[in-house]
Amino acid sequence: MADILYELLSPPGSQATRAAPDPTSLEYLTKLASQPLSSLESSEPQALAQSSHALLLSLQTLSKKSHKQIIQSATHHTTLSTTLPALVASTAELRSAIPRLDTEAVRFSTNYNKSSDNDVLARRKKALLLSRNVERLVDVLELPTLLSSAISTAPVNYSSALDLNGHIRRLHSLYPNSPLVTSITTQADDEMRTMAANLILSLKAPGLKLAASLRTISWLRRVLPDLEAAGAVAGSGSGKSDGHQERVLGAVFLVCRLATLMTMLEALEPLRELADQEKTRQKAIGSGNAWSGGQQTERYLKRYIEIFREQSFAIVSMFRSIFPSSAAATSDGPPTAAESTDPLEPIPSALATFPLYLVDMLLETLRVYLPTVKDQAARDSLLTQVLYCAGSLGRLGGDFGLFLASLDVGPEAEDEWVEVVKRHKALAGRLECSFHFVAGLGSGVLSAVLLQPIDLLKTRVQQQSGSHSLRVAITEIRSAGTGFWRGAVPSALRTGFGSAIYFTSLNAIRQSASRLSSASQHGSSANPHSSSLPKLSNTSNLVSGAAARSFAGFILMPLTVLKVRYESTLYSYSSLSSAARDIFRREGFRGFFAGFGATTIRDAPYAGTYVLFYEQSKKNLSRLFPSTSAPEQGGQQKGKMGVSRAASINFASGVLAGMVCSAVSNPFDAIKTRIQLQPDRYRNMVQAAQKMVGEEGFRSLWDGLALRMSRKALSSALAWTLYEELIRRAEVTFSEGGKVKSSL
Repeated sequence: MADILYELLSPPGSQATRAAPDPTSLEYLTKLASQPLSSLESSEPQALAQSSHALLLSLQTLSKKSHKQIIQSATHHTTLSTTLPALVASTAELRSAIPRLDTEAVRFSTNYNKSSDNDVLARRKKALLLSRNVERLVDVLELPTLLSSAISTAPVNYSSALDLNGHIRRLHSLYPNSPLVTSITTQADDEMRTMAANLILSLKAPGLKLAASLRTISWLRRVLPDLEAAGAVAGSGSGKSDGHQERVLGAVFLVCRLATLMTMLEALEPLRELADQEKTRQKAIGSGNAWSGGQQTERYLKRYIEIFREQSFAIVSMFRSIFPSSAAATSDGPPTAAESTDPLEPIPSALATFPLYLVDMLLETLRVYLPTVKDQAARDSLLTQVLYCAGSLGRLGGDFGLFLASLDVGPEAEDEWVEVVKRHKALAGRLECSFHFVAGLGSGVLSAVLLQPIDLLKTRVQQQSGSHSLRVAITEIRSAGTGFWRGAVPSALRTGFGSAIYFTSLNAIRQSASRLSSASQHGSSANPHSSSLPKLSNTSNLVSGAAARSFAGFILMPLTVLKVRYESTLYSYSSLSSAARDIFRREGFRGFFAGFGATTIRDAPYAGTYVLFYEQSKKNLSRLFPSTSAPEQGGQQKGKMGVSRAASINFASGVLAGMVCSAVSNPFDAIKTRIQLQPDRYRNMVQAAQKMVGEEGFRSLWDGLALRMSRKALSSALAWTLYEELIRRAEVTFSEGGKVKSSL
C-alpha cells in the first residue's frame, strides 16, 4: 500500500531516472495507510506542524553552534583549489634545491671539521666558553678588590683577607699557567705585604695587650709562609721551615716592642736634659766640693727604671706566652731533630740575647747618671728599685742581679749594694711570710665555714655516751632551731687563724730544714710535681708537721675551748663573750687551756703523719698519673705541672691523708672533747680514757669517727689545695728571681 502511494506521489518521469524509494517516506506512508481517514483531517496536520516546528528549532540551534565552522570549511574548500598548485610548485623547487644544499653541507663539514685545526672555530669555542663563565670570571677579577677592601677599609677584617688569599693561592695551584690567575696572584701578594706591614705596625702600639698580640702573631704566622712562597723562585721550593718562621716572628715581635719601649723612654727627654745639666754642674763644681744636687737626675732615673721594669717584663712575658716553643728552647737548650741534622749552627731564639740588650741599656744609663745622685736615701731607693727590676725579670728567667756587681757607681758602691741587698732580702722574706699567712687564713676560713655542720654533729655525738647517735643529734638540732652553722664564727676564727699560724710556722720550719738538710730536693726534681713547697725527707716532714701543729694549737687553744662549748648542748651560752666570762669565772685562766694535753697528743701526731702521708701521696699519684698534655701556654717551667692536674693531685692526696690520720687519732679527739665539755668529771687524759672505756667500752673512743673522718678529710684537702694554689700564684707573681732558672 505504501509503495503504491509512493509511486502515485512521485513526480512523473522515466523509470530509469527514478530513484529508489526512500525508507523514511515509505515508513510514513505506511503509517498514513494504517490510520482512519478522519485522522488525516483532524490530527495529522497538527502533528506535521509540530514536527516542522521542531525541525525548525533544531536547525536554528545547529546554525547558532556550528555556522562559523561551516563557513570556514566552505572558505577553505574554496581556497584549496588555488593552494594545491602552489604546493606542487614549491615541492618541485625543493626537489631541485636539495642537491645544492647537500653540496654546501659537504663543503661546511670539510672546512669546519673538529679533527682539523681552524682558527675561527677555536675563537668561537673560546667566545662560547667565555659567555658561559662570564659570572665566574667577574668573581675572579673582583678577588683583588675584595682583598684590598678587607685590609684597608675600616673595620679591618684580617680573617676574611686571609681566607681570600688562601682562595687565590688555591686557584694559582690549580691553574699555574693562566696569565689571568698569575696577575691576580701578583696583586694579592702586594696586598698581603701591605697587610703584614699593618700587622707589624700594630705590634708597636703602646698599650698592646696579650690577647691582641696573640691574634696579631697568629695572623702573621699565616701570612709569612705565603710571602716567603711568593718570593721564592718557581720550582725551587716554597719558603723556610717552621722553626725559621717562628724565629723570624719572634725577632719581629721583639723589635717592635723594643721600638715601643724606646719611644716611651724618649718621652723622658725633658727629664734627661735636666739630668745632663745637673751632671754638667757637678763637674763644674769639682769633686773636692760638696754636691747637694741630683734631684732632677733622681726623678729621671726613677721614671726610667719604672718604665724599663714594666715594659721589659711585659715584653718578655708576652714573648714567652706567644712563642712557648722558642722560650723552652732558650731555657732548656736541646736542639730539635731538624736542627741536629743541620750542618750549620742553628740560629738561636731572639729571647736568648734580647734580655742582655735590655740590661745593657739599663746598666749604661745607671753608669752615666747614678753618680750624680749623692743623697743616700735617694740612692738606696734607686738601687732597691733596680733590684726589684732584676727580680721582676728573674721571674721570667732573666735575673741580672749578678751583673749589678760590675756596676761602678762610686767609691762606696760595694758596701752600698750589700746594704740594699740585705734590706731587699728581708723585705722579700716578710712578703713571703705574709703570703703564707694570708693563704693559710683564707683556706682555713673557707674549709671551716663549709664543713661546720659536720663538725657540729661530731661534737654532739661525742659529748655523751655512745647512745647519742647521729640521728638523735640531727633531730635535736632541728628541734632546737639553732641551725647547723651554730658555732661557725668561733670555728672560722679558730680554724682560719690556726691554719694561718700553722702554715706560716710549717713553712718556716720546712725552709730551715731544707737549707740544713743536704737531702733537700727543692727545685731539683726531674719529674713534674704538683707542689711549690720544699721537698724534704719523711722524717723532716713528720717532725715539721708535728712541731708546727703543736705551736699553732697552743696559741689557738682558748678559741678551741670556746668553739667546743659553744657547739655543745651542755652549755647555754648566748655569745662568745659570755662564754669567755663564764669559763674565766668558774675555772680561771687555766680553763681556756682545758684538754691541751689531749689536743697536743691528738694534733701533733696527726699533723706529722698528715704531712708525711700527704707528701708521699702527691709523689705516688704524680707517678701513677703522669702528664701527657703539652706545656701550658706561656712556657711552663721544668719540674712543674699544669694547674688543674696539680690541684687534682693535691686534693686527692689531702683526702687520703686526712682519712688515714683521722682514723688513727680519733680516740684522742674523743677524750679531748669530753675534757673540754666536762672538766669536773674528766680531769685529765688518762683518767678520762679509763672512765670512758670502763663505763661505755672501747667503742666510745671512736664516737664520731665517720663524721670526723669526713670532716677532717674534706677540710684538710680543701685547706691544703687552696693553700698550695695561692702559694703557687703568689710565687709566680712575687717570688724572688733567683728561684727561677736564668736564661742569661
